[in-house]
Amino acid sequence: MSVEIAPFVRREQIPAGEESSSSVTTKYASRDYGSEINWLHIRPAHEARVPKKQETTEKTLRRLQGFLVEDEGEEYKVAFVENNALVFYYLPASPMRKAGVAAPNQPFQMDEVEVQLGNGRTVTGYTFVPLAKPSDVFDDSINLNGERRRKLATIFKKFGKAKD
Repeated sequence: MSVEIAPFVRREQIPAGEESSSSVTTKYASRDYGSEINWLHIRPAHEARVPKKQETTEKTLRRLQGFLVEDEGEEYKVAFVENNALVFYYLPASPMRKAGVAAPNQPFQMDEVEVQLGNGRTVTGYTFVPLAKPSDVFDDSINLNGERRRKLATIFKKFGKAKD
């Protein structure tokens, strides 16, 4: 097979609106090789048809509020409040880190979403939104010496008992 690059010679009219430098004509096979196509006309990509975007719909199935308990490397131990009780889960850490959840005790919101793709398939996934910046999180403890114990007892006596 022989390949020959010929100097540019326009054998057809340029369509209206197309710049003369925006297309290339190349001779790529000789007639004696048996090719019926002698010239290849290459046009810029802006003339190519763009495939239609398929419609997608997203529906939130559940929305849970929680906080990060412990960073265990590849997994986070998190707690969600469900029916006034703490429920602990182990979740992959990377999507939560990408969302900005990184500090212990940092509150976040997790949405379970269902996405209907245009081709009829359904994808279920989770999105995370931090409810506070990692710098806003603190875990100070109070030393309950004798004076603070007395004040705490006075507060509980006046306003009621603490709920466990």
